[in-house]
Amino acid sequence: MSNETEGLLCLWVEPWGTDHWLRPGEEFTVVTSTVEESPFNVVVHDQGVTVWVNSGADAEVVDRTGTAVPCGHQRPADAEN
Repeated sequence: MSNETEGLLCLWVEPWGTDHWLRPGEEFTVVTSTVEESPFNVVVHDQGVTVWVNSGADAEVVDRTGTAVPCGHQRPADAEN
């Protein structure tokens, strides 16, 4: 996913509740270890984007270079978590 807005955008990954914040122009990819046809659902809402992993498999968020993006990445100080 990419952030094409002018502000920070939050990506939540459920069911773990991890948050990963994208600056304008940044791109993240959610990678799962499942081979299922539909490994996750994407929900766009007024607070950001939530990816629900369906398979119960692990998921990882990576940036354009393939580097893992940890929970809380670029989280603003005033964000509720």
